[in-house]
Amino acid sequence: MSNCTDVTPDCPVSGSIYGYAPNIAASYAFAIIFGLCALVQLVQMVKWRMWSFGIAVILGAVSEVIGYIGRIMLHKNAYSDAGFETQICTLTMAPAFWSAAIYLTLKHEVNVLGAKFSPLKAKWYPYIFVTCDLISLSLQGAGGGLAATAKTNHGSAVGSNVMMAGIVWQVATLTVFGTLSVLFFLRVRSTPKYQLSAEAQKVWESRRFWFFYVGIVVSFVTTFARCVYRIAEMAGGWRNKIMQDEVGFIIFESAMCAVAVVVLCIAHPGYCFEQMRGDSPKSTVEDSVLLEQKTEYTHSSQSMA
Repeated sequence: MSNCTDVTPDCPVSGSIYGYAPNIAASYAFAIIFGLCALVQLVQMVKWRMWSFGIAVILGAVSEVIGYIGRIMLHKNAYSDAGFETQICTLTMAPAFWSAAIYLTLKHEVNVLGAKFSPLKAKWYPYIFVTCDLISLSLQGAGGGLAATAKTNHGSAVGSNVMMAGIVWQVATLTVFGTLSVLFFLRVRSTPKYQLSAEAQKVWESRRFWFFYVGIVVSFVTTFARCVYRIAEMAGGWRNKIMQDEVGFIIFESAMCAVAVVVLCIAHPGYCFEQMRGDSPKSTVEDSVLLEQKTEYTHSSQSMA
């Protein structure tokens, strides 16, 4: 880390870790976008009683707001320790929060569309993937903290490596989740309609559901792309060309995250996939499962006859 504390002729902006003073307009713009998303999610969460999903997205959005406040501080002083520490920790961790929200959706999709098509039992998706997300979050948070407070190059390298481990773990988790999701939906798609419950058929043919599903896919892909970018950014060490390219940061970090969160607000499951809502009838999923079992029994009886 540099011994500079302020921008002076002897400590130019180009000598800072990022090599630039973050664009003030972009920082304010993204802070506002994520702040509005947090407020929208808060209203949606209360309206449809979707506590787990809403809290996860809100935490991610608020983390982004704090992170861009840190970048505003860096704009004013590219050597601000407080600004660097604030943004490196919060912006690195933020996507792990709404990734958890994305993971939660698959459980409900499996319960409604048919548990028999899923490689795992529905209840295991939150347990496995949210736990993996917490591991990623812990590693990224610890790494960011170590990197931000390091006084030596070795300390910075250790923090960077821990952060890298957390991001790689997040990409691996997203990859496995994406693979299982695709496998599940391909199985449902290839199944004759008569093998689906009435509720599953209704959801499968609903435009709202597909709007929600496409939104989840877009949010997943943009989050995945952002994480891959972060791996490339961290792999070169501090002050590498990717890290000091602000345009690349705005495209692959800021914009990707903004799209992910905005889409989760627009294609919100409370409106598009009501089976996830906290105020939905508790019997919905149970009826779906019973109908599915009844259908299987009927067709197996016909085959025996």
